[in-house]
Amino acid sequence: GDYAFSYCSALTSVTIPNSVTSIGNSAFYWCTGLTTVSIGNSVTSIGEHAFYWCSALTSVTIPDSVTSIGDDAFRGCSALTSVTIGNGVTSIDDYAFSDSSALTSVTIGNSVTSIGDYAFSGCALTSVTIPDSVTSIGERAFYNCSDLTSVSIGNSVTSIGDYVFYGCYSLTSVTIGNSITSIGDYAFYGCRSLTSVMIPDSVTSIGDYAFCGCYSLTSVMIPDSVISIGDSAFCHSESLTSVTIGESVTSIGDNAFRECTALASVTIGESVTSIGDYAFYYCRAMTRLESRAEVPPACGYYALDDINKQTCALFVPIKSLDAYKAADQWKDFVFITGVDFDKPGSVEDAVSENGGVYVVANNDSIEVTGADNAVKTVYNINGQVIYSGTDTTISVPENGIYIVRVAGQTFKVAL
Repeated sequence: GDYAFSYCSALTSVTIPNSVTSIGNSAFYWCTGLTTVSIGNSVTSIGEHAFYWCSALTSVTIPDSVTSIGDDAFRGCSALTSVTIGNGVTSIDDYAFSDSSALTSVTIGNSVTSIGDYAFSGCALTSVTIPDSVTSIGERAFYNCSDLTSVSIGNSVTSIGDYVFYGCYSLTSVTIGNSITSIGDYAFYGCRSLTSVMIPDSVTSIGDYAFCGCYSLTSVMIPDSVISIGDSAFCHSESLTSVTIGESVTSIGDNAFRECTALASVTIGESVTSIGDYAFYYCRAMTRLESRAEVPPACGYYALDDINKQTCALFVPIKSLDAYKAADQWKDFVFITGVDFDKPGSVEDAVSENGGVYVVANNDSIEVTGADNAVKTVYNINGQVIYSGTDTTISVPENGIYIVRVAGQTFKVAL
């Protein structure tokens, strides 16, 4: 029954016979000397706090007869290293194994349908396979599992809750099942070892801060199914170099890609109508931006202003070229090119027309991009050569009109 052996600190081993059908709430609560437990094959439920803070318990096998593991059942079992959950268990309740700080291995049975809030938070798990039977993962289920390196999420899970993998610093790979419709707020926050993620085309929303601080993430493709990207969703992902935003996204949240300092290429889908405040703040490495929306998306405060518009090439629908040239923040790009996005390779064709070389005025100097090692020759208005060399930033003696020859092309620049 409930509390049957609670606080029996001298108890070292327990064998629960096959005649027992349930282990009551707090039955072995705070039995700090308990090292081994054998659970009989007739037990169907393990109650709340049943083995709470049994800090000497090292391993547990939960038989197939058990269908539910209650809240906090094995919480704080700090010596517990492995758990096998039988195929009869259908639910792992809130905090079931939370703070079992030595737990490195868990086998989740094929009948489990739900994993509760904080179920494995603070554990030492290194890998987790969530079977196809699971339909829901609670908030913070694997919160701060800092040794977790890989996760495979089955094809029946429909949502990844808030903070589920928050602080899983060692996580390098994650496989997300194809039934997921939403990725919750802070779901992968601070997963600084995560290098890639494939977001399936079932996902419709990416929550606030979902991938913020994923320092090793290099590229993201957001599928056409996604409608909204939350505030700060990918902020501080400092290795992110390219992003493709699908055709169904209507809004990009505030700070969504803020301080993605390596971000060089972004494609914005045709349905985007608004870009939030500071969305691309400090994305100063960006050299190519495609906006496929026919109506220039409304830009929040400083949404695009911190991109280097002297060197970043902007590609827009050809019939919307004039609209972009007049729209707030968009009009400030020096290179705006209209292309037919329905024609495959149209952007590449536009780039190849000038070989991808761009020459712009920047304060008291001339900036050349796309021809780093080529010789640049600069002439003043009188035809005199004032510079010849391979520098990409060329200082000039005074404001005026200059002619630049580079890579077989001629550019006219006014300072």
